[in-house]
Amino acid sequence: MAKAKAKAAVKPAAKQAPAKVKYPEKFTITSIIDAVATMTELPKKKAKEVIEAYLDVVSAGVLSGARVPLGQLGRLFIKEKPATPKKKGRNPQTGEEMIIPAKPARKVPRATFGKAFKELCKKAKVKK
Repeated sequence: MAKAKAKAAVKPAAKQAPAKVKYPEKFTITSIIDAVATMTELPKKKAKEVIEAYLDVVSAGVLSGARVPLGQLGRLFIKEKPATPKKKGRNPQTGEEMIIPAKPARKVPRATFGKAFKELCKKAKVKK
C-alpha cells in the first residue's frame, strides 16, 4: 500500500501547453495586448499594464538621449540636426535665383534596425 502512494506522489502534474497565438490582421494596441495576454497567459488587464510600463521605460530612455535597444528589432534614439543658415539657390523648374530660408535646430526621432531583423525581413513574404 505504501508503494502505491509513492508512485502517485512521483507522477508529475500535467502541464498545459501555452495557447497558440493567432496574430491579428490589423495591429492595434488592443490586438497587441490580446496577443501578449494569450502568449503569457496573463489577464488582459495585467498584460496592458506590462506593455504600458515597457513603453514608458522606452520613452524615458529615448527622451534622456540614450539609444534604447528593442531586442533583435533594433534601437530607438533622438538625433539632433543642427540649424542651417539661409542660402542662395536656384528654382529647378525656372532656373530663377531664389533664397532658401534658414531652418532652426531640431530633434528628430530615429530608429536603426538590427541585423537579425533585416535578415528576417528579406525572408518574409509581405502581404500587400
